[in-house]
Formats: sequence, C-alpha cells, structure tokens
Amino acid sequence: MSETSSRASGRVSIDASLHELYKELSEGNDPEKVPFRTMKDVFMLAACLGYRRGQSRAISGAKRQIFHWAQFSEQVDVPILKAIAIAVTGDVQILADQERIVQIAEEFANAGIQELRAQVADLLEQPLWGLINIVR
Repeated sequence: MSETSSRASGRVSIDASLHELYKELSEGNDPEKVPFRTMKDVFMLAACLGYRRGQSRAISGAKRQIFHWAQFSEQVDVPILKAIAIAVTGDVQILADQERIVQIAEEFANAGIQELRAQVADLLEQPLWGLINIVR
C-alpha cells in the first residue's frame, strides 16, 4: 500500500522497528509493567514528548500501521494533534488537512518514542514509575 493511500484511509503509522516497543508498553494487565491501555496512547505521549523537545523525525524505514484516525478521542486527542499542527505550521488552514496533521504527529512520535523508551521502557520492572517521572 502506498503512503498516499494509507494516509487517505486515515491510518496512523510508526517505524516498524518500534512496533515491539509499542506492544511492550500497551499489552498486558499489570499497570506497573504496562502503563498504557492502547498503542494509540503510547503514540499520543510520544508525539507530545517529541513536540515538547522540538524534535521530529520522518519515518525512514519500513512503516507499520497500528491504528486508524477514528481511534483518536475527538475530545482529547484530536484537539492536541490539531494544536501541534497549528503550532508547527503557523497556519490554521492545516485544520482542513487531516493527512498532514497525521504526518506531523507521526514525525513527532517517531522522535518522542526515544525519550519514552529511555524514561519508561528501559526501567525493566517499573515502567509506570518512569512515566510518573515524565509527568513530574
């Protein structure tokens, strides 16, 4: 599937090499070891961390589509993604371009996941406490 057709379908992609990390952080029932309920939640925090650090990175390798736009919460996630897109482009016209909003979010998440890995996933048995430290 081409990048254009995957975006047009509302799919959200990550670097395929990071898929296991997303799964590790979102699959399981022990909240101390698995601090996120869904991969979408991991993606959202990674995108916010990337934006906070002012770092974005295009996905250069193989992509893995992990969820669809419809999984974003209209009350929480979508306004955050739109705000990031406006801040990056300086143009409110971006609100009409869901494809570009997704691309911006993917690039920030691709950079932010590295901080999330360092602060949360690399803490072996205590990723929840690493997440708490990020929030502090």
